[in-house]
Amino acid sequence: MSQRILITGGSGFFGTALTRGLLEKGYKVKILDREVLGCADIMSHVEFVQGDIRDQERARAAVNGADIVFHNAAILPISRSHKRIFWEVNVEGTRAILEAALLRQVKKVIFISSSAPYGIPVAIPITELTPFNPVCDYGRSKIAAEMLCHEYRAKGLDIVILRPRTLVGKGRLGLFQVLFSWIADHKHIYLIGPGNNLFSFLSEKDFVKACIATIEIDCRNNDFNLGTDKFCTVKEDLENLIRFVGSSSQVVALPASAVKLALRMLDMLNVVPFTPWHYKTCDQVFYFDITKAQKILGWFPEVSNFEMLKDGYNDYVFRRSNIDSDFGITHTKSVRQKILKIIKHVS
Repeated sequence: MSQRILITGGSGFFGTALTRGLLEKGYKVKILDREVLGCADIMSHVEFVQGDIRDQERARAAVNGADIVFHNAAILPISRSHKRIFWEVNVEGTRAILEAALLRQVKKVIFISSSAPYGIPVAIPITELTPFNPVCDYGRSKIAAEMLCHEYRAKGLDIVILRPRTLVGKGRLGLFQVLFSWIADHKHIYLIGPGNNLFSFLSEKDFVKACIATIEIDCRNNDFNLGTDKFCTVKEDLENLIRFVGSSSQVVALPASAVKLALRMLDMLNVVPFTPWHYKTCDQVFYFDITKAQKILGWFPEVSNFEMLKDGYNDYVFRRSNIDSDFGITHTKSVRQKILKIIKHVS
């Protein structure tokens, strides 16, 4: 009998990719999400529960019968939510899921954390032992949720913590929709700083493989940092994408200190889609040492930054007429460019 798996946040960009990967491996999948699953090809193959992870009764009902829980639901930085909302969803929502998992004697919980707790990295490459240094409420909420994971490990739950780098690939929008639209329209692409910093992403395809490895390999109560090891500098990856798609866009470097100060003020006025997690870290060297995942999980990423960006861009162009006006606060929606619309017009 195949194992029964619950995915919280299963209707989103990564949740959908993980659902497909698990179904292909023969697992039985249940999804808990506030948003209805929009993929007709998998809807008939899963059990869908519409609900909020902050609802403890709903959480217990969803966890009931599950052997394994992937806790993926979270409020993201692009939501520009108040600190209270990050705590209610990312921390107290996590507590509700862990408490339900403990009550229902779930075999394993995989908590999908983030690279945001590392903020501005204090050391490179970043390992699982590198101290956290968050720059935003989202990152701090993920740290608090990880602390809850440690508490529930002590109560007997087997909890694996995964910290993925920014996920990029086919279907990934959010702020990448802004980037792709500017390249498609042959506009200048402005960088904070010279763009000579090494910066890795993670393909949703490689992340799905890592997630599946955590339930098929003995890795009890481990933490793993996950990112591609095939990346260039920010400027090189963007120029490679622009050249590949035949855009006349030019990458333009701007002075980091001045731009960050301006963005901080514009952020406070809520006239840009960026948050501190975006503009404070994009000029930093940021990549993981993935040795631990390689040794324990046998996980080796296959997709490079360039391939991720290419797949994301091509999918965006193919679906653009339906994407640009479909706004939201998840990775499957476009973001409102606000003052960037004016800047784009004159670029």
